[in-house]
Amino acid sequence: MYKDGHRFTPAGGVFAVALIVCGLSMFPGCAAPTVAEPLAQTLGASDPETQLEFWHRLADQPVTSNDDAFHGLLLFLDGEDAHAGYDARVANLKQRGLLPGGFSEPANQAVSRGTLSVCITKALGIKGGVMNRLAPDCSRYAVRELVYLNLYPPSSPNQTFSGSEFLGIVGRMEDWQRVNPDSPAAQMPAEPPATQPG
Repeated sequence: MYKDGHRFTPAGGVFAVALIVCGLSMFPGCAAPTVAEPLAQTLGASDPETQLEFWHRLADQPVTSNDDAFHGLLLFLDGEDAHAGYDARVANLKQRGLLPGGFSEPANQAVSRGTLSVCITKALGIKGGVMNRLAPDCSRYAVRELVYLNLYPPSSPNQTFSGSEFLGIVGRMEDWQRVNPDSPAAQMPAEPPATQPG
């Protein structure tokens, strides 16, 4: 019994819970942003003019899709993207060990900073701290390491990139590679190591 003389009734509690559940069901959860048509679908060729057009138009995109990010990552790593489409890009990145085997996000979904951070740390050979070494596919630790190295702005794994932000990250990756010439980005795990003449 309450101090004012009223009693708690189970029916009143059930009614309150029902109202809360109904109220919450009216608000859908946060959905990942999507892109109507990723640029890589029309500008996925590797000739220099198409690459230039891809980078130029990506800078104006409000969101970077998985397809565009992976196309850009392959252009950065290999200087070209000879893959026929998104599925081939994903398969190649998985085969190289840059994407986790369970990755299954659609091409038009906005790339998460976490997903891309795992690819970047592996591609550049960034070992990071103890937790990053123990959990190399953990986007949280990969993002933290890239923030620490100033390759990423302060952010969380669930955030995405605009096109211009993604271009900035690629630029920072190039700068980092120049300062760290031992970075294996030019030599991926699927390729045999280059031998020194001597």
